Amino acid sequence: MGIEGGRASLIEPGMPPALKGGRAAADYEVPQTEIPVEGSKPVVQPAAEPVAVVEQYASAPSLMVREPVRSGQSIVFAQGDITVLGSVASGAEVIAGGSVHIYGALRGRALAGYLGNGEARIFCRKSELIAIDGVYAMTEDMDPDLRGKPVQLWLEGDAIQVEKMM
Repeated sequence: MGIEGGRASLIEPGMPPALKGGRAAADYEVPQTEIPVEGSKPVVQPAAEPVAVVEQYASAPSLMVREPVRSGQSIVFAQGDITVLGSVASGAEVIAGGSVHIYGALRGRALAGYLGNGEARIFCRKSELIAIDGVYAMTEDMDPDLRGKPVQLWLEGDAIQVEKMM
């Protein structure tokens, strides 16, 4: 159990801890107005003016891996995309909160959008096991004409789509 989206100043002793890594929530107070009522205490109601919340997104960070990912290694980057300039060996895995770009051969596993990003994509040559937003596929699931070719993979509904890159 934890608290998500609340300011740290609102969390008192004895309350569940604040969760980290979630989507940032707007931090604003709703303006209050007092309406006097005869013979009783004032009634506090929200102000009539609408409150506008403007969210500004910084560019998503990315992680660049300049060497091959060896068997048994796991590269995890929840904040954004991962780009691997080398290959990913069998038994290795690359896990990103955003998209995964692999310029060498992908013999291991690539998991994109693992925190619930259905817009994430995987760009690679070859593959053993891939997943986008929790939907998994294996090389055997692909069209035989696309195996071993540079492809991009994305999620449509509950199915992973594959397209050859030019």
